[in-house]
Amino acid sequence: MPEIHFFFGVLLFLNLSISCYFYESNTLPDIGNAQFIEECVRVHNKFRSNVNPPAANMKRMSWDHKLAETAKGWAKRCLFQHNSDIKIPGKVHPNFTTAGENIWTGSFQIFNVTSALTDWYNEVVHYNYDTRYCSDVCGHYTQMVWATTYKVGCAVVFCRQVTGFTSNAAHFICNYGPSGNFPTWPYKRGTPCSECDEEPCVDKLCGKVQEESISDQDESIRSQKESICDQYCITILILRPSFALGTLAAVFFVKQRYPTIFFYE
Repeated sequence: MPEIHFFFGVLLFLNLSISCYFYESNTLPDIGNAQFIEECVRVHNKFRSNVNPPAANMKRMSWDHKLAETAKGWAKRCLFQHNSDIKIPGKVHPNFTTAGENIWTGSFQIFNVTSALTDWYNEVVHYNYDTRYCSDVCGHYTQMVWATTYKVGCAVVFCRQVTGFTSNAAHFICNYGPSGNFPTWPYKRGTPCSECDEEPCVDKLCGKVQEESISDQDESIRSQKESICDQYCITILILRPSFALGTLAAVFFVKQRYPTIFFYE
């Protein structure tokens, strides 16, 4: 029957809209994803161990879920600007007075952690260690290699639109504790690990290698696989049944008012 075909056509369109949204959202890893955590930490430490000139006091980074939660909460706002809360003492983390933050935004289809972190690190070409002068943007790089920063937490979310950027974006944020980017050198130049105090030296970094673990008691980890639903998604969920009822009512009204409008073979 034509009216039935029309009705199911509308439902199919609405279902495809919401299904495509969830597909786009769920292709990006959550902050509880073990592979995502491992890659974020490993790549940060790789870059930190290879700084030039070499660092005498570069600490090894490890994962901090509280920083990752802060990054995710801010990323979900889909704004290409820094979170003002990270500069308020004790606002975002119980152990750090303030936190650092790096932001990367690009197509969700091409996002991967290593590429995003490499984009930040490549700002090294704009930074002169001797003079501490940046010829162009280099704050992402200096925060990545800030010697006394030893915790990192990152998050990536799907955004229909990030302010000032194209649509369908991966919005990637890393928060750091304690924060860096003060008006001084990011690290002390010297023989690797020569100023590690009592910490062991592994791969030119101060501090033993830690196996990144995920606590089953962490509420946000347990909800890792929950559906991601922003304002657009919620609107579709609300409107879908409304459209369905409206379509049924319209078909019924037209059939009653114009009984011969539908033709059958």
